[in-house]
Amino acid sequence: MIDMRLSSVRRVPMNEVTDRLAKLEEKYGNRFQELHEEFIQGRMDRERFNDYVEWSSMIHALRAYSEGEDYDYYTEEDTPLGIEELRGLTSSRIELLDRLAVSRASSINELAGILNRNVKNVYNDIKFLERIGFVRLSKEGRGFVPELLVQELTISLG
Repeated sequence: MIDMRLSSVRRVPMNEVTDRLAKLEEKYGNRFQELHEEFIQGRMDRERFNDYVEWSSMIHALRAYSEGEDYDYYTEEDTPLGIEELRGLTSSRIELLDRLAVSRASSINELAGILNRNVKNVYNDIKFLERIGFVRLSKEGRGFVPELLVQELTISLG
């Protein structure tokens, strides 16, 4: 059996950021400033350091958004995919991800037209990619707009 690892740089939706912030606030009793002092003094173990960096990054992303900038928060993470999910990353689905990275599609129908593929097949591919966390469907008007969440994928073998 081949040992495979999939890493991704993923855009974290705002609702997930607020959930992560709530967990960190619960874990540390809403004392970010105390973690910041530990960081400055160099008194952190690896777990606290990682939590501090994530907490700080999320605060900065939300602050920038509240000041009128675009919302952008990305995280690098190992993506736990089973063999079926890895097999499901077909060339058509990779092409779909690549297309979404290049340009925004206003609907699944538009994306199917760009890819010169059947709408139902594109929809099924989008649903698969949504299930594994690479794409999100956002409701706009009467339809759904596919949004790319993954900016980079790295597959390591061995």
